[in-house]
Amino acid sequence: MINDDGLPTGAHKPALLNHLERLVAFIGDSPLNLELEKRLNRDYGPETASFQEMKQLLRSGIEENWACYQVIDGADYRRGRLGVTVDGVHDFVIESARLKDVKGKYHKHPRGEINMIQQVDPQSRFCDTGEGWKVFAPGTSHYPTVTGGACTFIFLLPKGEIEYHEE
Repeated sequence: MINDDGLPTGAHKPALLNHLERLVAFIGDSPLNLELEKRLNRDYGPETASFQEMKQLLRSGIEENWACYQVIDGADYRRGRLGVTVDGVHDFVIESARLKDVKGKYHKHPRGEINMIQQVDPQSRFCDTGEGWKVFAPGTSHYPTVTGGACTFIFLLPKGEIEYHEE
């Protein structure tokens, strides 16, 4: 179950949370690695109804102001928490983001990170990846960089762990 107590809500949020609960069950106790990325792109990839529904629900959430509601660095870099899972495995903090032609803040993933990349503009890319799933393994770090236009995201952080620092 995803807990979203105290977070913004709207008409379409329960439907997105239902999709995310199924996604978290699919992930189960899988390690965050390339194999999981391949499974997500195969079973939940951009060509699937689930991906397209989550993408549309997130866009509705942006319009309803329960997704991507916090300005990080101007209108082109926004985030917003969607909820938290307590599954005893990954205990994901689930966030939303919208970035457009931006180089974000350098950070490390102590336990990894899962990104659902949703192109707004057809040429947009997140860390050189188009629409689909990108999994960062534990211990990796990067600048979250979007080029070629805008992308929206849902990202999952195990135990909510992320470390921002200078490169």
